[in-house]
Amino acid sequence: MSRNLLSKWSRSEDSLVRVFRNSSWLFSAKGVGAILSIFYLAILTRTLGVAGFGEFMVIVGAVQVLAAILKLQTWQAVVQFGVPYLLAGQDRKFRKLSWQSFWIELLGGIAACVALWLMLPFGASQFNWSAPVVQAIMGYGLIIFLSVRSTPIGILRAQDRYRGNAFGDAIIPIVRFVGALILYLTLPSMTGFLVVWGLSEFISFVVMWVMVWRRHDMHPLQASTVAVEAPDRKEFLAFLLFTNLAYLVNVVRERLVVVIVGFFVGPAAAGLFRLADQIANSLNRLSEVFARPLFAELSRLFAIGQSRELRGLFWRSLRVSAISGAVLFLGLLLLGKYMIALISGPEYLAAFPILLLLGAATIISLAGLGLEPMLQAAGRARNALFARLAGLVALGALLAVFLPRFGTIGAAWVMLISAILTTVILFISSRAAIIQPRARTQRPRPPQ
Repeated sequence: MSRNLLSKWSRSEDSLVRVFRNSSWLFSAKGVGAILSIFYLAILTRTLGVAGFGEFMVIVGAVQVLAAILKLQTWQAVVQFGVPYLLAGQDRKFRKLSWQSFWIELLGGIAACVALWLMLPFGASQFNWSAPVVQAIMGYGLIIFLSVRSTPIGILRAQDRYRGNAFGDAIIPIVRFVGALILYLTLPSMTGFLVVWGLSEFISFVVMWVMVWRRHDMHPLQASTVAVEAPDRKEFLAFLLFTNLAYLVNVVRERLVVVIVGFFVGPAAAGLFRLADQIANSLNRLSEVFARPLFAELSRLFAIGQSRELRGLFWRSLRVSAISGAVLFLGLLLLGKYMIALISGPEYLAAFPILLLLGAATIISLAGLGLEPMLQAAGRARNALFARLAGLVALGALLAVFLPRFGTIGAAWVMLISAILTTVILFISSRAAIIQPRARTQRPRPPQ
């Protein structure tokens, strides 16, 4: 009987089952990452101390924000415009789209390298970084910016090859864990940890492209015979712009706040804030596991015009994510303090109230994780961007008031308020997209 159920699971074409099946591959990678991140986070916090850990996370956060500003994420564009090509069997157009995305991502990475080189002297004077630390930051930034990872992620997801995607993702926490353990047993330092973090990104970048080039047949999906025209340049650039601005807003919300806390309150406060944020973000990784396959599946349903199945998938996924969020917050409430003490020691217990607020913010976003993929798949990336921008404006305005008066706990409250506002706007926009779906141009019909 179990074998029969497994066979049905592996062959089912039900949309939600397809999403869960693809999520299972990503969950295996994220599961490995979640477990190993506990260990390397413990090594980081205990060897660098509260202030050192905060300084390290300010560096990493600043580099990630700079990457989000200048290095465009292309995987959503590859999925959005590539899936119709694959359904129509137009492999050459899919390859052209993939190479175009590769160069867009690479050129943005080069611009980010130049920006980091110009901005490093200011950061070095602010935090009194030594020459070896500055060199390590530059090396870490070069690897992050020049590793073209988003394009192969999009290729693998468009082709429904989540196993390869999962393997590439799992490399990062494995390398970080091994590298942090070696440093712990030898000579731990901020420079050493930056080298390990950069190495993990580089190896993942290589593995992703190996996964792409391992197989040259470009359409595992069932193909139709209807030709698909290339997207209008304006349509492509608009989608790329809106999805990247939404991504930028999300990164700014998650990473820039830590940098701001570090600059205006101090590295020790940034360390406590980032520890709580890191634990809360482990829940966010679970949402990514589900949201990314959900976006690909929604894009597929829009491409073949299955409106009823589309609506059913949307509401079912929303119920699943809401229930999951409630369970996760209860676990955080009961076990959060013990997690902090176990991972980093009693000197970090002041982070527990911050953890609850940031965890609540993350779980509210988790409860609505199907909202943004729905808007992007429906060609309404602009609406998703508006919701993110509204949340960011509220974040910036409230941060200016709460941070000077209440410090890190004030910043955590601001994150929660911003998450609630963003999710409400996303829900209203997504409901409108479900009720009145826009026509998609030049999409293949399902095969007869």
